[in-house]
Amino acid sequence: MAARADCLSLLVCDVSGHGISSALVANRIYTETMAQIELGSMMRHLNRFVMRSLGNSDFYFTLVAARLNRGGRSLEFAGAGHPPAMLVRPGQASRLLESQNAVLGLLADAVDREPTIEVPIQAGDRVVIYTDGFTESFNPQAEMLGVDGFSTIVSETSTLSLPNMKQELTDRVAAWRSGPAADDMSLVVVGIS
Repeated sequence: MAARADCLSLLVCDVSGHGISSALVANRIYTETMAQIELGSMMRHLNRFVMRSLGNSDFYFTLVAARLNRGGRSLEFAGAGHPPAMLVRPGQASRLLESQNAVLGLLADAVDREPTIEVPIQAGDRVVIYTDGFTESFNPQAEMLGVDGFSTIVSETSTLSLPNMKQELTDRVAAWRSGPAADDMSLVVVGIS
């Protein structure tokens, strides 16, 4: 997360082929960069950089970037191959914010259309951004929780305080899952005041 006087910028990135420490360093660099530039340009630049500098099919990544504009009551959202972010009003169904672009680092034209959308927000809303380790959790019957299952949990926990909501999301996915997590799990929950 990066904050300016007029907005709060968020970024979640899921990197293939690297360990958690590399992903965390990349996330920090991208977050700092995102605070300085326009989201769409950033996604195009990152895709070109990875294609040119790393140019192999072993490295690719998904990304969600969001900028909460404090004065305008809006959320600028950009996604690239990442599971949908969720916007939820306490006690209501989650609204899915789908990626508009492909996975970055594999295709030269991964960001080929308007990469951002503007979403109205209001006090009390919550934004949930996560990696696929949450949705790609399997129960003992080999059923995947999926986006729909996770979205239901997000809606059901949306009246809790932010720390309790985040903990309950983690706990309920762990209760669903058979055994330890098979993939890394990153979660950001932000409340709009």
